Amino acid sequence: MTGRTAAPARVKWLNRNVLGIGLADLAADANYEMVFAVLPLFITVGLGAPTFAVGVIEGVGDGSSAVVKLWSGWYSDRIAWRKRLAVGGYGTTVVGLSLLVAITSWPQVVIARALAWMGRGLRQPIRSAMLAGSVERNDLGKAFGFHEALDTAGALIGPAAAFLLLSTGHGFRTIFWIAAIPGVLCVLLFALITRDPRRGRPEPVSLRVPLPSNFWRFMVPVALFGLGNFATAFFTLRAAQIMQPELSQTAALAAAVGFYFAHNAVGAAVSFPAGWLADKVGKPPVLATAYLTFAAACVVAIVGHGWLALGLMALLVGAQNPVVSSVESSLTSALVEARRHGTAFGLLNGVNGAADLASSVVAGVLWTAVSPVASLGLGAVLCASAGLLLWLRQPKPV
Repeated sequence: MTGRTAAPARVKWLNRNVLGIGLADLAADANYEMVFAVLPLFITVGLGAPTFAVGVIEGVGDGSSAVVKLWSGWYSDRIAWRKRLAVGGYGTTVVGLSLLVAITSWPQVVIARALAWMGRGLRQPIRSAMLAGSVERNDLGKAFGFHEALDTAGALIGPAAAFLLLSTGHGFRTIFWIAAIPGVLCVLLFALITRDPRRGRPEPVSLRVPLPSNFWRFMVPVALFGLGNFATAFFTLRAAQIMQPELSQTAALAAAVGFYFAHNAVGAAVSFPAGWLADKVGKPPVLATAYLTFAAACVVAIVGHGWLALGLMALLVGAQNPVVSSVESSLTSALVEARRHGTAFGLLNGVNGAADLASSVVAGVLWTAVSPVASLGLGAVLCASAGLLLWLRQPKPV
């Protein structure tokens, strides 16, 4: 009898919501990562735009998402129908990315990308709050790590499909059409499987009541890291550069998409172990290490060349990306009471989105006007500083 009760306790965090949200985001990531694996190449090669355009598009998308996240997180704490709002966000992302099939110039990409990321901003704080409310506090790292593993598995499937289509002679627009299939699937999965863990109408907390000081202390390294954490699209561009002139342009582009695939494979492998480790040894040290790992990836991108550098860059970029996302979320959950999770996640995602806007635009300007080394060097300095600051001033959970 004792053995029968002990086993479920070991996996009590793996419930319907954790699995449903994870599967929905697996399909969602397959949708937009299939697009983003080729989007910087579509912009610069397909449309003939300068690298500066990549920074503008990434930055505007992240900035528009940040504004929506702030409102969505705050509003979701005050309504009983937040799940329906999240479903609408998933659907909006699919519509925005589907518009890319009709694009003829890079300024139009700005509109499609912004619409897609506004939808992402609408659902992301709600999804995170629902996930956090579905597990016990000492299981937050595992739950978010498991979610990020499925999320990143979708990010693995998307680039793999894009690579296969691109290498067999299909164009960018064919990829955009096919990407809509997992997009529709993610909307259905979230709508049909997940449940809001709250019971009854939520009791709103006045904005006059401040969030805990440790939460705001945590936002400082988050913002600093976000300012240096430019979009992975720049690493994709750098991957093509460091493989030339040994490879032809076509082969180098295929290698760049292969890098995108490989870095997501690494992320899928490390996400859950990192979440488990964060529950065991503490979330701030694990997150600080991930920040420092991004800085190391920038250094490799600056000095590296050839296949060895490409592989090491994929390892470092892949190892930090899902860990940052999952541990930032689980640490936020531990710093704020449950009834304000939506507001806290909205602020977390808003700070990240605003910082990403700045970092992507600045990276694009430096990349075009100065050199790729300038963009990568600034990213390395800012992210290393954020990692050290978080390590030295670790916030304490409530």
